[in-house]
Amino acid sequence: MSTATVGSRYQVVIPRAARKLVPLRPHSKVNIEVRDHCLVVYPVGVARWRGIGKALANGKDATDYVHALRSEWNQRA
Repeated sequence: MSTATVGSRYQVVIPRAARKLVPLRPHSKVNIEVRDHCLVVYPVGVARWRGIGKALANGKDATDYVHALRSEWNQRA
């Protein structure tokens, strides 16, 4: 279990060890549930690509896909 501090604007930073165990990225959506006077935070389902480029991503996260493409382009240059 990790400890975090609630800031003056009720924001909490999720400790690195906990972030590594769940698929969270900046701006990820999470659900918050109250159970027996405790807050339970869990990620909303991973968003999939929609639209024209959906088939290109092969199920990857958009950011990871772009990084892979840039790496490939840099190797060719």
